Amino acid sequence: MERSAAVETEADEVEHWGHPPHLHASGQLVTAITGSGVLRIDEQDCAFDTATAIWVPPRVLHSGVFAADLLPLAIDLDEASLPQETRLVAIDAELRALLLAWARDNDHARNRDRETRIAVAVRNSPALRRPLRLPTGPLTRPVMEHLRLAPAAVPPLTEWSHRLHASVATIRRAFLAETGSPYSEWTTLFRLELSIVPLRAGEPVATVARAMGFSPNGYTLAFRRWTGQTPSEYRSNLMR
Repeated sequence: MERSAAVETEADEVEHWGHPPHLHASGQLVTAITGSGVLRIDEQDCAFDTATAIWVPPRVLHSGVFAADLLPLAIDLDEASLPQETRLVAIDAELRALLLAWARDNDHARNRDRETRIAVAVRNSPALRRPLRLPTGPLTRPVMEHLRLAPAAVPPLTEWSHRLHASVATIRRAFLAETGSPYSEWTTLFRLELSIVPLRAGEPVATVARAMGFSPNGYTLAFRRWTGQTPSEYRSNLMR
């Protein structure tokens, strides 16, 4: 990726940068080595960072707005079997190591093998039904950072009000403005995203549910609303 015109502050510090609308002949997997960004696809904002990637199918118009600290990684994949809809790809430790190895290695044969393995992760990822925007502000980003470390513990807004020295109403407005979702809805969707990694690793559904702060039944219902399939069905599809 090449940088397009950056937006600068009066102090000439880059706040963010991006790309105007464009498309590619081949599909592209977009993620971050550092930082975060947002791809706009079909008038929807699709967020990505070091733990998530966005699969953009061939000839799909998209644009991007990226944080100043983003170091992007975009991998062109042209296998015919890859999905024709946008997908959200959860990046576990194994996939991240594979992506970084691809970025560092100039050997075409080795990278071609890696691309084949990366394509498997794309095919096994859920369709991006509800693009999740990541919070970036001082009143919202701490919530995301907390949930990455302790997804089973979702503090109420009253607790965040005390921690961040801001009113509940102010935090609620900031969350809605930055993510487009109310606090409770966003924290549910974010924990569902986080659950993909242990689910793909083969952990029991009930164990994954409890680790993410859901009851087993509540997790299954929320997962089905999010992906259109139950966690067990999702895992079965991965094994085909």
